[in-house]
Amino acid sequence: MADTPPSSDYDAALAAISDDVLAKLAGPTETVRGLPNEAFISDAFLELEKKHLFPRGWVFAGRAGDISEPGDARPVEVAGHPLILVRGKDKQIRVFQNVCLHRGARLVTEALRGTAALNCPYHAWSYKLDGTLASRPHYHGPEMHDRANSGDNDRDCLFGVRSITWHDWVFVNIDGKAPSFEDYIVSVAGHFEEWDETQFRFAYHDEFEFQCNWKLAVENFCDTYHVFKVHPELDRTYTNDDRSMAFPSGVHLLITNTMVGPSRGLTLDPEGPRLPPIAGLADELMATQVTVNLFPNVTIVIAAGNLQFILFEPVAADRCVMRMWYYFVGDAAEAPEHEMARDLVYNEWTSLNAEDEDVCRRMQQGRRCEGYDGGRLAPYWDQGTASFHKMIAHAVRGDGPFAPVN
Repeated sequence: MADTPPSSDYDAALAAISDDVLAKLAGPTETVRGLPNEAFISDAFLELEKKHLFPRGWVFAGRAGDISEPGDARPVEVAGHPLILVRGKDKQIRVFQNVCLHRGARLVTEALRGTAALNCPYHAWSYKLDGTLASRPHYHGPEMHDRANSGDNDRDCLFGVRSITWHDWVFVNIDGKAPSFEDYIVSVAGHFEEWDETQFRFAYHDEFEFQCNWKLAVENFCDTYHVFKVHPELDRTYTNDDRSMAFPSGVHLLITNTMVGPSRGLTLDPEGPRLPPIAGLADELMATQVTVNLFPNVTIVIAAGNLQFILFEPVAADRCVMRMWYYFVGDAAEAPEHEMARDLVYNEWTSLNAEDEDVCRRMQQGRRCEGYDGGRLAPYWDQGTASFHKMIAHAVRGDGPFAPVN
């Protein structure tokens, strides 16, 4: 991080991930001190995250289903990094930095359907869907055009971004130096081993704004300790014998809960409209809900008949947007006869997020108290929080699990 501009704000931001901070994140959970307030209230720290944390790992860029046909392209921003998702004529999805090589103009500003090329609006340079240069009008002078395969434009390709499509989700590694996606996901693969995600189809997208730092929203979502207080109706559906805290697994967090009785749409409700479950799912899993937080800012929740893919998108140091994509099994994603059951799921999440909004805002406000030094963590419930804070520090620093592999 030697190229970070020197300033008191940046010095304070860097101090929030110092060796001393990492030392306080080690040891038994009840003795851990979380990240300093600066990590949650500082614009400079958010800039460090955008510059270092998000590019160093695998992060969500968009739905494959949004570019479902050859010639589809979609501009996206990943933590401030402008990218283009493109499905080529060969049906492969590729990701490029959203910039023309010539004078640096933004190349794509709106979703495209069935396009044959990516055309710059400034000087009409054109790129094929695989990122190679197609043509440069008047490049050598008036009416002296340069076209593909002319010999002097082989190096002029769009800047490619390392990417992989996993189910309906496109993940990118912006700096190209992270371990493979297979290594990234391996520690959570067993958590979903008995759940066939391929049976789910996309149905609906929704957004919720939180007046808090994105990390606090992630923490809250993975905090099962607060359910009894903030979500009492949901709490009554859980069994204490099979309710887990967020368990660290690699850089990720895993949660498993079993629900009993009516669960307001989150699992199959014997007293309400029925959603078809995953074919072949074991009977003992019909009331189970499994959750994984994919570091840093994606959470996936799977129940027998529905799946939520959730992105916590940073907007400012004290504000984020929770973006939710809802999936259901097969035709239940669209079939009119399942509309009431789908609405129960949407309404349940809307209620839960409304209940969380106030506590997330209060956590953000509390980070303005100078005496707060990272908290006093509960030994059972807060293992995930301690691990998450540690991974944040390592990712910004570029060491530990986030040391470059090439």
